[in-house]
Amino acid sequence: MPKPFRVVIVGAGPAGLAAALALIKQPPVPSSPLHLTVLEVRDRVQTLGGAVNLTPLALRYLDWLGAGAGLRRRAAAVSAIEVVAHRTGALLGRLWPGVDAVRAQRRVVVEALRDAVHEASGPEGVDVVYGARISAMREFGTPDCGGLVVTYVVGGGGSSPGRHVLEADVVVGCDGIHSQVRAALVEPGRGETYSGKCSTYGYADLRGERAACASGSELAGSWVRADGSPLVTDTTVVAKGGEALLATYFEPSREKLYLAVVNAVPEREDAREGWSVHGADKEGIRRSIREMFEGGALKCLGEIVDLCEEWFFFPVYMLPPEGRWCSGRAILIGDAAHAMPPQGEGTGVAIEDGVLLACVLSRRATRDIPTMFRDYETLR
Repeated sequence: MPKPFRVVIVGAGPAGLAAALALIKQPPVPSSPLHLTVLEVRDRVQTLGGAVNLTPLALRYLDWLGAGAGLRRRAAAVSAIEVVAHRTGALLGRLWPGVDAVRAQRRVVVEALRDAVHEASGPEGVDVVYGARISAMREFGTPDCGGLVVTYVVGGGGSSPGRHVLEADVVVGCDGIHSQVRAALVEPGRGETYSGKCSTYGYADLRGERAACASGSELAGSWVRADGSPLVTDTTVVAKGGEALLATYFEPSREKLYLAVVNAVPEREDAREGWSVHGADKEGIRRSIREMFEGGALKCLGEIVDLCEEWFFFPVYMLPPEGRWCSGRAILIGDAAHAMPPQGEGTGVAIEDGVLLACVLSRRATRDIPTMFRDYETLR
């Protein structure tokens, strides 16, 4: 009887679900059939994370994975990123004009991938366990002859409550910048450090109580550049020296705008994954961003900022350079391996990581685990 190839993916975000989908889609290996489990510490899909940019390459992968169509129905197409000068209101340039890119909430990306996993997993299925808190991970034997043991507990709010123990041939750490897999199995001494900055973001409802016009398109049409063209066609970056304000549509109705800036914020140890802003703090954020971008030719910026009813902080952490991506039978992808600053590429790169790793692991009939991991690092 063939010995199953047991893969445990830690993290059900874009990297983890893309890796799971890509593994399912690889041609079967009769001598080593796939057995796949995905463990996610949260009880449900996370809502924090803002709206993410998906490059044409990431979209091609999502189409191949079967998640592209569902995502596009809930996203906003981006024909170009327009850069506008804060001081003059003039268009400075258009980045990547004519490309097939979209902007969507991170939650929407994860839900599209999750739905595609359910559709593609077939009769054997893939175990996606939410609310799984890993209590221990250890490796036994050697990379050639051994395995890993993962112990986790699921609370009452998750699926399959209780304590569980899994044996795995490979553990894939897709658990982000604060990776438990990295700390336990790959490189314990390579810890993340806070950059001192947060991505501060919010959503402007163009049809909410604060909006003065009957429709979102009417209101947005009153926001113009120096030449009279709309300030926000799809995605606009307002540049002011070393500071920038991102304003972009992210859903098909275009009745909401996503706004984001990067600014200095003290670290909160109790909220390393981000937090929402309430009460007086919310008005303080509005005021600080208005002040950051006041005085230029774009008088509408204050009005746009005032339309944001909700504000969120997403802290930016960094990893030291030249770290390890794998050790023994554990490998890291996405932010767990190479956290990226908020520049519109991180989600797409994480999806690419997952697809490439799955392709490499499909060679397991003729290559051992250390060789496949070296192949991945060489290709990536």
